Amino acid sequence: MTNYDAIVSSLYPYDVDDLTIEKFCIDADIYKDDEYDASMREPIARVTVHILKDVLYNLSSESNAGYSLSYDTTKLKERIYNIAKYNGFKDVMDEVNPSPRVYINVD
Repeated sequence: MTNYDAIVSSLYPYDVDDLTIEKFCIDADIYKDDEYDASMREPIARVTVHILKDVLYNLSSESNAGYSLSYDTTKLKERIYNIAKYNGFKDVMDEVNPSPRVYINVD
């Protein structure tokens, strides 16, 4: 399994363009054709989270040549949150936490 394969498998069931995955790999200094191993778990998870956030914030549905897809953004946030939680990405967890939050304005 290559790093690319690991990302595609982590993205499942979300279908993401190959060039998008390649761009995020380049940005993260990950060689997509290198063999995946456990040392790449966190970098691959980070790329996966960035790609899923890109889907979340830029695409809620798409249609092309007679087919259409729509994304349940709540479930997508939960997926991102769970990947982030498993890998200890607190910053991402705070950003996409699916739980309701109460903000108190202290003046």
